[in-house]
Amino acid sequence: MDIRQLRYFITVVQEGQITLAAKKLNMAQPPLSQQLKNMETEIGAKLLSRNGRKLELTEAGHLLYQKGLHLLDRFDETITAVKETGEGLSGTLSIGCVMSCIHYLPERIRAFNDTYPQVKVKILAGDPYRLTDYIYERSIEAAIVRSPLNTENFNTIELDIDPFVFIAPKAWEQLPSGSKIAMRDISELPLIALHRVNGVGVYEVVLEEFNRHGLEPNYVCESPDATILLSMVKAGIGGVLLPKSVLFNFSKENLRVFEIIDSSAETTTSIIWQKERYLSKAAKRFIELFTDEYPST
Repeated sequence: MDIRQLRYFITVVQEGQITLAAKKLNMAQPPLSQQLKNMETEIGAKLLSRNGRKLELTEAGHLLYQKGLHLLDRFDETITAVKETGEGLSGTLSIGCVMSCIHYLPERIRAFNDTYPQVKVKILAGDPYRLTDYIYERSIEAAIVRSPLNTENFNTIELDIDPFVFIAPKAWEQLPSGSKIAMRDISELPLIALHRVNGVGVYEVVLEEFNRHGLEPNYVCESPDATILLSMVKAGIGGVLLPKSVLFNFSKENLRVFEIIDSSAETTTSIIWQKERYLSKAAKRFIELFTDEYPST
């Protein structure tokens, strides 16, 4: 068995059908089927079984898939490392970013592009849960994320600690005249929640803060997208508690922003990358920009 055959097998598993895998590999279906048969003959065990139109892993196939993924990762990392032995950098740097943290990127990407013009930067967006999956899958090498997040398997550079503020429609007449508000006053207003699809996030941080005060939030709407939430706020549907820096990306027109006088809720923004995994030279150079004094807005 060689690396090429192993890559064929893993693609078939990930696509679930030989037809789809052949299309992704830019090859005809019969030669791909023959390669799989050759692998099973060499190993002496069946790797895949058919369940209707879908292929499923046997016990031997599952073991080969898990070990094969690790082997291909190491192989690809080795090829990248060898290619990077020269002085120049080229290729694609793939990174991820939570949308509410996008203000950390423009100046740093500009500086990176000025220094390494042959490297194309690809940015994937998502919540922290999705971005860590992207790192594990090697779709990206690093990501800018907000807490709460389990970073046990990641190296991190802390970028900022961000307090929560209350953002409300400017047209609301029931708001305080000043720039500060208390949690009890917030709890009596209709609220919109930033609720990610998977994992623990800002929603739980806010809910814990209400619980700490013995209060229950009056949620009338929720979404995992901060842009949608702020549109709902501008429309007068409700107010929202968000990390203060989220507003770097949005217009404050028709909004009022309040400091919460009795809240200790906060999030930490960090850039993360996986421990004990090869990091490309381009990724290392990009991460170094977060240890220097580059503006974030």
